[in-house]
Amino acid sequence: MSMRLSLFFCALSMLMSTAVDAQDVRYKPTSAGVMLHNSNYLVDFNTSSGTAWWVHYELLSSETYGGASRTDDFRLDRRISGSSPSASAYRGSGYDRGHLKPAADSKSSLQEMSNSFLMTNMVPQTPSLNRGVWRSIEGQVRGWARHYGKVYVTTGPSPTTLHKISGRVSVPAYCWKAVLHLGSDTSAIAFLTPNLTKVQGGLHRYVLSVDDLESRLGIDLFPGLPDATEQRVEAQSNLSLWQGVAPPVVRSSSTQKNPRPRSALALPNQRESGAETKPHMFLDGATTTDIEPISENMMPKLFWARNPKS
Repeated sequence: MSMRLSLFFCALSMLMSTAVDAQDVRYKPTSAGVMLHNSNYLVDFNTSSGTAWWVHYELLSSETYGGASRTDDFRLDRRISGSSPSASAYRGSGYDRGHLKPAADSKSSLQEMSNSFLMTNMVPQTPSLNRGVWRSIEGQVRGWARHYGKVYVTTGPSPTTLHKISGRVSVPAYCWKAVLHLGSDTSAIAFLTPNLTKVQGGLHRYVLSVDDLESRLGIDLFPGLPDATEQRVEAQSNLSLWQGVAPPVVRSSSTQKNPRPRSALALPNQRESGAETKPHMFLDGATTTDIEPISENMMPKLFWARNPKS
C-alpha cells in the first residue's frame, strides 16, 4: 500500500472515530481505559499495557463475505499517539501482531479492513497461538455469524502478563473471547487460551462459560442482556447448543493422536443427565462428544492463583 493511501486511511479512521455503528455498542462492557470508537468495532485501550482491555463488536454475516482484501497497513493509532505502539513495536520479539478484531471479520469495505490494522487492535501472541487454535476460534465465530446472521463478540488479553516488549507493550499470559447470539435459542460461550510457545489441542479444549471467564477477568460481559437471560446463557459451556460450521481452515498439527474414550470426554451435562446430544463437527475435527471441559491442569498455575474462581 502506498504512503499516500495509508495516510488517507489514517485520516479517515480519525474522522470516523465517533461514528461507531450503533449495533457495535450493544452489550459492550464498561470501559476501564480510553474508549476508541471505530466504524465497526470498539476498543477499550489500556495505556499502561499498550494493549486493549477489550475489543467489542457485532459481527454480521456480510462482514465475513465482503470483497475487501487484507491491507496489512499495521500502524500507530494517532488518536492516542503517545500510548499506541508503533507498527514496529513487536519486531524481533518473537511475537505476532495478533488481531483482536480479525481482518477476516472486516471485509465489508476497504476502510473497515484498514481500520483492523490499527495497533490498538493488536496484542502480542505467540505464533503457535495466533496461527493455530486462535485462528480456529476466529474461523468458528465467523461460521456462527454466517449461520445465525450475526453474533456479538468481546475479546481481549488477560490482565495477567508475562513481560514487556519494546519496554512498553505487555505480553498477556492468556487471550480470551466471548460470543453471544440472540434468538429463540439465545446462547453464549467463551474461550480462554494460553499464550505459550506451544499451544496444544483444538478449540474445544479451551471452552468455558462466560460466568467462569468473568470471574477470572473481573469484567461484566454482555451487560445489556435482561437479567434472567444473562444468568441462564452465561452459565453455559456446552458447544452442542451452537450450530453452524465455518469453512475449513488449516488443521492444527497438535490434534490429539490418541484421544481418551468418549465416555471420559462427555460433556458435563451429558454425564450428569445421561442425555444424548447429536454430535456436531467443529473446525478442528472434534465433535461435541469429544469436548473436554476446561480445567485447572490445562493452565499454568500463575493465572489461576491470581484469578481464583468466585
